[in-house]
Amino acid sequence: MEGQPFLAQPDQGGLRLYEGELFGTPQDTGKTCNPEQVTWLPPVEPRQFLGLWNNFHERMALEGTRRPEFPLYFVKLPGCLSAHEAAISRPEDFVGKVKFEAELGIVIGKECLRPTLQAVDDCIFGYTCVNDVTAPQPLFEDDAFGQWCRAKSFPSFGPIGPWIATGVDPAKLRVQALLDGELKQDYPVGDMIFSPREIVQRVAREVRLYPGDVIACGTSVGASAMEEGQTIEIFIDGIGRLRNRFVG
Repeated sequence: MEGQPFLAQPDQGGLRLYEGELFGTPQDTGKTCNPEQVTWLPPVEPRQFLGLWNNFHERMALEGTRRPEFPLYFVKLPGCLSAHEAAISRPEDFVGKVKFEAELGIVIGKECLRPTLQAVDDCIFGYTCVNDVTAPQPLFEDDAFGQWCRAKSFPSFGPIGPWIATGVDPAKLRVQALLDGELKQDYPVGDMIFSPREIVQRVAREVRLYPGDVIACGTSVGASAMEEGQTIEIFIDGIGRLRNRFVG
């Protein structure tokens, strides 16, 4: 099994391994392994990795921003994609702040364009944890143009995982961020301006979404900078705990 990728599910403290396609019919191999002895991979490799800004009432009130009429989204380039237990690396020659942002991620399960709100549930495969890592300095260094893609797409700036949870009601979830074990973010998904279903329905009015695409739903208050050597955990009860260490 060494060097071979598998799909996996948690199984009594271990990992049960599956072969096949995530969006097909994976087959149980009958094998298990120790989660401490594997190299984790992202649970999907999105063709499109999108993220939202200003999608929480509490953060909107704190920052004095205006309620958007349509989801305000940006692109994280696929090259930033990273996995559970992988290092978040400071960009070379960059000395500015690097922030964590704990977010719920929507995983698309089937191609969709202009779906009805009733059809959106068929488009959503499940949900995962996302750390929308951001370098604020390049984002705002040009007054004429906010560089969202640049600030959020450095290599390792897109950890997702460790799991994709299916059959969950996102409205009942809470998103937490713990920096070296200290709780920094703790907010309900129910405070979103646009719910996960509304996000997919509205974005897909204009953008064709594909199986494996990920949409990070935005973050609320408490996101802050990391120091080198610190460990950041994104925890969503019912989905999992995404853990990464920030290194120089």
